Amino acid sequence: MATKKTSKKASTKKVTHQMLTLMFVDIVNYTKTTTKLSRELFSDMHDVFDTLVMNAVDEYNGKIIKKIGDAFLITFPVATDGVQCGITMQKEFQEYNEDHDLPAPLRIRVAIHAGDVMIKDNDVYGDAVNMAARIEGLAKENDVVFSEAVYSAMNKGEIEYYHIGTRKVKGVEKPVRIFRAKTQKDIQREEAKRRRRAEIRNSKKIQNILAGVIIIILIAIIAFLGVVYFNEIMAILN
Repeated sequence: MATKKTSKKASTKKVTHQMLTLMFVDIVNYTKTTTKLSRELFSDMHDVFDTLVMNAVDEYNGKIIKKIGDAFLITFPVATDGVQCGITMQKEFQEYNEDHDLPAPLRIRVAIHAGDVMIKDNDVYGDAVNMAARIEGLAKENDVVFSEAVYSAMNKGEIEYYHIGTRKVKGVEKPVRIFRAKTQKDIQREEAKRRRRAEIRNSKKIQNILAGVIIIILIAIIAFLGVVYFNEIMAILN
């Protein structure tokens, strides 16, 4: 009796492409920070890291794609939301460090890029993901850095930023323009500089006014002495 062969139909998984803003956020000096921690403190640190990141992501309509060690890969449909989320993260972590007595401060860095990605099995792939990961290597602690693609797409009226120049990125032939979101300390520092410049301008104005007054007084004294001298000469002559 012949047996009936059954063919298994290959499952097809949906693959889509989409323009997204991609964020990598990780802990600065992770190995150095965690080396001396007990298992309990190590677990607590990751709980804090996860909670603060997730809260900010929820606030700005982001989606956590995955966590790789101490790094999160997150996507946003809107570039402005991605940068604002990074700024909020940095603020929350800094406040947490100020409010808690920690063996070592929990500091993060944030890198953001935007581009076309392939979405498959709830993961993202493509050059844009690779670029975001490489830009992360350019970020320092407390930084929110982003690419020109993000800069072009974001609302400049909502975000204060610096253009920090072009940087060479591995695997990319041309240098990449990199921007950094201003921190609260940056804004305070700029305000202090503006106040100092205003004080210097006011000081110069006061100096100029005093110099003018002194000149007028000297002219008046010279004129007075001239009149006195002239009267004395005229008295002698008469």
